[in-house]
Amino acid sequence: MKNYRFIFALWMVLAAAACQQAPKQESVAESADNKDASSMQTDTIKVYKAYLQVKDNLVKSDGSAAKKSAGDLADHLKKIKGCSEAEDLADKIGDTEDVKSQRMLFLQLSNDVIPLIKGMSNKAAPVYVAYCPMANEGKGGYWLSAQKEIKNPYYGDEMLECGEIKEEIK
Repeated sequence: MKNYRFIFALWMVLAAAACQQAPKQESVAESADNKDASSMQTDTIKVYKAYLQVKDNLVKSDGSAAKKSAGDLADHLKKIKGCSEAEDLADKIGDTEDVKSQRMLFLQLSNDVIPLIKGMSNKAAPVYVAYCPMANEGKGGYWLSAQKEIKNPYYGDEMLECGEIKEEIK
């Protein structure tokens, strides 16, 4: 009888030790996944903020400031896997101070950045997708905004309020 108690007690100790080992391994893997997800979230937020700077500079028709902010945006896009085309577009915006060229490139850049931001979870504030039907030679163009108020980056002062909010991303 004492042997059975000893074996039972030993089995309980081994079982308890095994149960404690598995969660530690899983939590390390979960922690790595959470760190990667958290890092991706942080990088995406930086992209969004830099994108808004480019947009705001184009609203003001400030090619020099747009050039600088596009360089910052390209730096943040480098950190996100799968954003090399968007990075190239941001670099091209950063290579010129010609606002008309920057706006055409920004149109293409927006088409790449909008899906990235839509995929971002846990947004602190709503993100708006705005649309101007006259941009891109009448073909229309989208951009992201932090406000509902329309400030058109494709025309600046010429048609500052041309456009409408098409979507609110929460």
